[in-house]
Amino acid sequence: MAFPELLLASDATRVGQDARQLAKRAMRGELVRVRRGTYVRSAYWAELNNRQRHGLQAAALVNTTRTAPIFNLQTAALLWGLGVVGVPKHLCTVTADPTGGRSKHGIRRSFGACDTGAVQLGAFRVTDKVRTTMELAAALNFAEALAIVDSSRRNQRWGDALEVDDWNKDRAWGPPSDVDELGDAVSAFTSQSRKRRAGTILELSTDKSESVGESMSRAQMILLNFPTPSLQGSFTLRTGRTARTDFWWPELDLVGEFDGYGKYLRNKLRGNQTIQQAVMAEKARENGLRALGLTVIRWDWSDMMNPRMFARILNDGGLRSLRVA
Repeated sequence: MAFPELLLASDATRVGQDARQLAKRAMRGELVRVRRGTYVRSAYWAELNNRQRHGLQAAALVNTTRTAPIFNLQTAALLWGLGVVGVPKHLCTVTADPTGGRSKHGIRRSFGACDTGAVQLGAFRVTDKVRTTMELAAALNFAEALAIVDSSRRNQRWGDALEVDDWNKDRAWGPPSDVDELGDAVSAFTSQSRKRRAGTILELSTDKSESVGESMSRAQMILLNFPTPSLQGSFTLRTGRTARTDFWWPELDLVGEFDGYGKYLRNKLRGNQTIQQAVMAEKARENGLRALGLTVIRWDWSDMMNPRMFARILNDGGLRSLRVA
């Protein structure tokens, strides 16, 4: 399987070259060793983010094993474009060998079925979208698991503009996962604890959450026992424009907004505006919502990840925890 960016020691040997020259070039800083026997130009490596580097490591593994691996868990989720928080330290693979579940050489092996529930996604063999979603729902902490399932269910445009083997997807590949199929995957778990955990996450999930930050914010609200908001509220401003909000508590005339930095820093998300224009437009939008008599509260990633700080922001908006003292 060809990956033009990778320089393989096996290819050098095949054409009569000394593969040790690759290691020497790596020592000089010209190349980066991706995995044993696989290298890439240092300049190319420097251009990649952590997700893309993880994908290149997966490609290196595919090229250096006799049997193509089946990737699962976070590695599969990255290729599917699901709402993974961070990047795993190891490549996640599944094995049918019950004794082969040890992590070594940068690979985390977990026991599972290899003859069913796996598909070819671009150049890689991965667990299918439904299986990947629910296996992570049963394994991750509550907030991260909810973000995965929300993203899997999300109904959004996909197709040629979203390359199947791109490890840096900003939305999930393929049609949204069907709730009934996700439920069947939960029922297939033999462990009752995994079944309960994944089932709870599925029950609380939604197809309306539009980002990982929104999903994790909602998860924190649930954990802190705050009232459930409506998602993606729509308001007609006095200018005639429509404003959509992340969270809305109609009984309090309160809207909440998660401030992900991406909408200001990423050109695609800010509609080709400059950062300054995007910030000013957001300020005008917020003023328009306030003019309708709505209270607007905002938080960013660091606020949301600090339960005490997040609770204070929600309290300032008029929300009170429903937890019984």
